[in-house]
Amino acid sequence: MVAQRSAAALLLCLALPAVVLCARPHLSLDGASRDGQISGARPNAEVNLRPIIGIVSQPGSPAPDGHSYIAASYVKWLESAGARVVPIFYDMTPAQIQERFTIINGLLLPGGGAILAPGHKFYDTVRQLVDLAVEANDNGDYFPVHGTCLGMEALSVVLSGNYTILSPFDAEDAAAPLLYTEEAAGSHLLKSLPPDVVTDLQNKAIAMENHMMGLSMTAFKENPQLSKFMKVISLSLDKAGAAYISTLEGRKYPFTAVQWHPEKNPFEWTPALHIPHGTDAIRMSQEIANYFVAEARRNLHKAQSANDEDNMLIYNWKPEFTGKRSYEGEEKDFEQAYFFENAGHGRR
Repeated sequence: MVAQRSAAALLLCLALPAVVLCARPHLSLDGASRDGQISGARPNAEVNLRPIIGIVSQPGSPAPDGHSYIAASYVKWLESAGARVVPIFYDMTPAQIQERFTIINGLLLPGGGAILAPGHKFYDTVRQLVDLAVEANDNGDYFPVHGTCLGMEALSVVLSGNYTILSPFDAEDAAAPLLYTEEAAGSHLLKSLPPDVVTDLQNKAIAMENHMMGLSMTAFKENPQLSKFMKVISLSLDKAGAAYISTLEGRKYPFTAVQWHPEKNPFEWTPALHIPHGTDAIRMSQEIANYFVAEARRNLHKAQSANDEDNMLIYNWKPEFTGKRSYEGEEKDFEQAYFFENAGHGRR
């Protein structure tokens, strides 16, 4: 299967020379910083050594009725890079969302299966948070956002204003290499990663893809709002050889989005999925987490008091073992998940 996808990748490169770089990327690492600093940043800018990342919860399996969930792998992934996590409940009021935003230093939009349309609470909450992040950056308040799988799809819908921009792809349980585009040479994300990780992502199927919907290059190019805001860093091929966008990065804003799952490599173990667990895949996962948390260290939001901070941290909840072999459900690939009663009331 990998050999077939590699052959398809070569054909894609030959067919689309202006879109995909077939050779190893010639990424200039001159002046690139491993701590997330970008060119032009203040050299003596204050660094936040206690970063907090907000993760949006969502309804549906494996959460019981009347609850939402966050897969524990996202929490562990961020904690492994030196951040703490605050859950943002998908059904919070706009005022509560605004309050959460003032104390987090970055936002992670996780994978899952929520509906991406106005009137659905997960989407409306994500839209408000993305609007707040754009406004913050416009006002000089550096605030990073990262979307994974559904999170990338949500960003694409919010930023494009097009609720039908996504299309079906056969990419469930389909780890794949990344096909870098010409924009990859100027990617802040790739310049911040070790060169061997950049090369591994291109030459090895270590990016865990697990989705049924995605964003095509045609849809991206046909939407000027989205293409003005984001640039395409990589494409990948689904099982039928169809190309979809696998990595996006903000042109002006510290936004990144991946259709693949770096949090799964070290923290998800279901035998139902063929998740790459080799040392190269684990190293890649860690470096992506390091990058995003380094970006969050540039933000100085904080709670009004230590008690307020303590009461919001995810430490107030306990993860449950949802990956038991006897468990059946749409999201049985999560080893652990946090559950939250609707509107965030009560704790488990």
